[in-house]
Amino acid sequence: MNMYFNNGSFLPFTNVNQDQDANVKLTEDQYEVFVNGTFVGRKSLKNQGEKLSEIDDFLRNQGINDFSSSLDGDHYTIDANTQSNDITDALSVYFHNR
Repeated sequence: MNMYFNNGSFLPFTNVNQDQDANVKLTEDQYEVFVNGTFVGRKSLKNQGEKLSEIDDFLRNQGINDFSSSLDGDHYTIDANTQSNDITDALSVYFHNR
């Protein structure tokens, strides 16, 4: 807290926006994506409507269906029963084009 002099007295000066700044969302959320424990790239959610499930949708559109996904903090993990190389290759293209 800073003080400033006004008409012979000290008055407290505080940053009114300080509490508001603490509640401001970062411009984008970023997640690290792993396939069977191997890091393959980062997914940024830049718009409020974007979701991590877009990765799953992309893979399904590529004909890849034998996987499950989960989120743990900022790690998005894809567990592939088969086709892990196909998933890794597809996601490399996905992240490169985004």
